[in-house]
This record gives sequence, structure tokens and C-alpha cells, in this order.
Amino acid sequence: MNLQIDRTAHFDRKVSDKTLTWTLAYHIDLIVHFVKRDFVLRYKGSVLGVLWSVLPPIAHLLILVFVFGKVIPLRIEAYPAYVFTSILPWTWFSTSVGGAGGIFTGNRDLLRRPNFTPSVLVIVETLLNLLNYLILLPILIVLLFIYDREITWYLMFFPLLILIQCILIIGLSLFIATLNVFYRDVQHMAGLAVMLLFYVTPIFYQTQAIGERYKILFKLNPVAALIQGYQAVLFHGKAPDMGSLLTAGMSSIAVCIAGYVIYHRQLHNIFDTV
Repeated sequence: MNLQIDRTAHFDRKVSDKTLTWTLAYHIDLIVHFVKRDFVLRYKGSVLGVLWSVLPPIAHLLILVFVFGKVIPLRIEAYPAYVFTSILPWTWFSTSVGGAGGIFTGNRDLLRRPNFTPSVLVIVETLLNLLNYLILLPILIVLLFIYDREITWYLMFFPLLILIQCILIIGLSLFIATLNVFYRDVQHMAGLAVMLLFYVTPIFYQTQAIGERYKILFKLNPVAALIQGYQAVLFHGKAPDMGSLLTAGMSSIAVCIAGYVIYHRQLHNIFDTV
């Protein structure tokens, strides 16, 4: 009798493992398909095509270099390379989080399909904007080379920074996309918050210029820690501050868990409301 029970339990575990593997493979394939599709559709019918993913960050770079390099010089060495190192991850963050409010409300038809998982859309949007970041990365490398910034083995931390930022963006996006289904003001509040966060993130200035009494604002800002990590690895050619990176990592995981819990609890209501 016990032998029969053990065999049944073993069989159930094998079936469960196969189901889990199939589900995971299905969702990965679905995410890859949506990323490819949305990337093509985003620039389809446009004369400049994929260049539209390149032009906004470069325009942002030129404005900051003109204002803080010429008009109000901050006297930061290799300033264009310094700023561009920060603008790229910031653009990924701001574009993803700023547009997260419309992810569920703008895809009603997909959400109404049987067995569709809405969180897939959040992951797709995050990876789609990451793809734009990676497209611009060769331009950054060239800019760093022009200003004699050495690429060191500390570049190995770059994937870790990407992973932490990805977790943070997915968590925030789940939170914003879920709440925006019920309260449409959330999308506007998120855009305003992102705009204000830009000024308390060391993108166009250095952290050394911050007064002691205000440094707490930057220590509580995981995006600031990530931006400083990118600056350390790419611009300065050194290891990121591991204490700040650990704090940013833990904060990102906590935000992602909180975002998923809120999303999961409201999932049925999302389907009904949308």
C-alpha cells in the first residue's frame, strides 16, 4: 500500500514538473514574441525607423552638455561621456515607469483572452525599453573611447546592474499598472514622480556636490545607487559601491514582491474592470 502511494506521489511530482517546465517555456516564448512584435510595430511606417530610439537620449545629452557644460559649467571631466553614461539607464527607467499606467488599460483585448497572464505585458515593456538601451550602448562605448575612459574588468558588474534595475522596474510597473486600472490619476502621478526623481538622481551632476544634510535623499533612492553603479563601472572603470548596490538590490526585490502581491490580489478585479 505504501509502495503504491509512493509511486503515485512520484508520478504526480513528475507531471507537476513537466507542467511547470511547459508553462515556463510557453511564457518565455510569448515574451520573446511580444518583444519582437512590439519593437517592429513601434517603428513601422516611420521614415527614421529605429533611429527614433536613438534621437531622444542624444537630444537630452546635447541639452545637458550645452547647459551644464557651457552655460553653467559644472567642470566635470569628460562631461558628455559622464552624462551619457547616466542618461541611458535613466531613459530605460523613466520610459518604462512613466508609461506603465497604460499597460493594462491599453491592452484590453489581450487581457480578455482566456488564460492570458497580464504580468507578461509588464515584462515585455521592460525588456523592450531595455533593448533600446542596448542599441545605444555601442554609441556610449565610442564616446567613452573618445574621452579616453578605460574599459576595465569591472564591466562584469554591468549585467548585475541590469538585473537589479530590471527587477525594480517590473515591481514599480506592476504596482502602477494595477492601480491605474482603478484610479486613472495614478498614471499622471507616476509621470510627475519620475520627473521629480530626475533631479534627485546624480545624472548631470556628481554626488560630491550634494550637501551633507540632503544626502539621505540619495541614499533612499535606489535609482541613484544604480546610476552611480553604472558611472563607476563604465565611466570610472572601477567597482561599484557594494553597500549601495546591496541596498539597491534589496530595495528592488522588496518593491518587486510588493508590486506582485498587489497585482495578484487585484487580478480578478483587473479582468472585471478592464
